[in-house]
Amino acid sequence: MILSGTLLENLPFPYFFIDHQFRILAASTPFGTNCHDQIFTLLMDKNEVRRFESDLFLKNTMEVNLNINNHRNLYRIYKMEGEDNNFHLFCYPVEKEIDPANNKSKLNPLHFIEQMIDNEKIIDHSKQEIHEASIHSEYITNISKLAAGIAHEIRNPLTTVKGFIQLLKPYLIEIGKEQYAEIALEEINRANDLIYEFLNSTKPQENKKSEISLNKIVKDIAILYESEGLLKNIQINVQLSDQSPVVMANGKQLKQVLVNIIKNAIEAITIKKNNEYGLVQLSVEVIEASAYIIIEDNGCGMTEETMRHLFLPFYSTKETGTGIGLPICKKIIEDHEGNLYISSTLGKGTIFKLELPLFL
Repeated sequence: MILSGTLLENLPFPYFFIDHQFRILAASTPFGTNCHDQIFTLLMDKNEVRRFESDLFLKNTMEVNLNINNHRNLYRIYKMEGEDNNFHLFCYPVEKEIDPANNKSKLNPLHFIEQMIDNEKIIDHSKQEIHEASIHSEYITNISKLAAGIAHEIRNPLTTVKGFIQLLKPYLIEIGKEQYAEIALEEINRANDLIYEFLNSTKPQENKKSEISLNKIVKDIAILYESEGLLKNIQINVQLSDQSPVVMANGKQLKQVLVNIIKNAIEAITIKKNNEYGLVQLSVEVIEASAYIIIEDNGCGMTEETMRHLFLPFYSTKETGTGIGLPICKKIIEDHEGNLYISSTLGKGTIFKLELPLFL
């Protein structure tokens, strides 16, 4: 049992810490008022001193009349031996104990002490948890400030790039490539919007939806990855729908889904590492009241086990993957009252199918 000074000083019954010469070294308050350095046996009747002095070294429990703060009372004294032949004396009034005739056990003050020690440990543990939580909170706050600062600084080069693209736009129009400038500007605006949302992440965000042409958004995404496809010997084919389907959606979020899936498709083709040409097929279809965007690749494919865990947060088969991209994609599609389907064959490729309700 570990006894602290604070705990012992606040005991609700008399406590004394004495040395082998019966001198009082410490006492609980207010029972030990003006007792420090006094002789403990002076608190008892002279005819009980000799018996107490004998029992102290032989017994763990004894009963003695004590005169404490001008009140004489019979106490049952529970003894604990300390270091250097010192003694802890817990003095509990006999009349406050429960009568054993009532089939109830007497209160042992040592049990009370143990309970207090347990409570003190709980309090210390809680204080430690609060301290650790405070450190963690401060760390998170500092990281958030750092991230916000970095996000803010990213805006500066984006603004510069946006300015140069706008200057180049007339020359691109002359050679019939104005769509490259438009898509690049849209992507810079999207990056700026993402930064803005991050910097204002504590505020509620509105999920604004508008009429979105699936043919246009798929065509724009294909152009966005056209240069990367050429660099990696990957052909990106597009097959649009004759019905020009329109859905009610958040265009930025829908682009986020397509970018994530196409990026995964290109990585899957790169992992395959063979002489076969890479192919990403983007298609738009309409079946009854639903529109579908289909992304098919001839990459490395996935096992059944990987597909079962694919939408679990933080699950990733890539060394640098975070495992949050596809779960976010699935959540976005479900928030649009749609569905996300996947099929894959190991070594042959993967098909993602996004289903969205048509805007009629």
